[in-house]
Amino acid sequence: MTEFADGQRQPVPRLVPRIALRLTESPMTVPGRLAGEGTIDQILDDLAQLDRLGADTVVLDPFNGQPNETHHPEAAWYALATVSARVQDRGE
Repeated sequence: MTEFADGQRQPVPRLVPRIALRLTESPMTVPGRLAGEGTIDQILDDLAQLDRLGADTVVLDPFNGQPNETHHPEAAWYALATVSARVQDRGE
């Protein structure tokens, strides 16, 4: 990416991934688990890995694809607040 940006005389774009946020009570162990899916500890590990890859910002998307979810956003707010509180507790 750096080489391409240098060749175009442009700054290297920032890595700002958007990942799903699917908070579960028990660990997800299925092959192909996506970043942002699983227990709070799994999600925090995913965020730490993204940080090591250079992402200074991660967009968490709690929308699961069902339009009716938007009528009751409490679950999404709970998941976002849970991750935010734990990230702050870790000092990240």
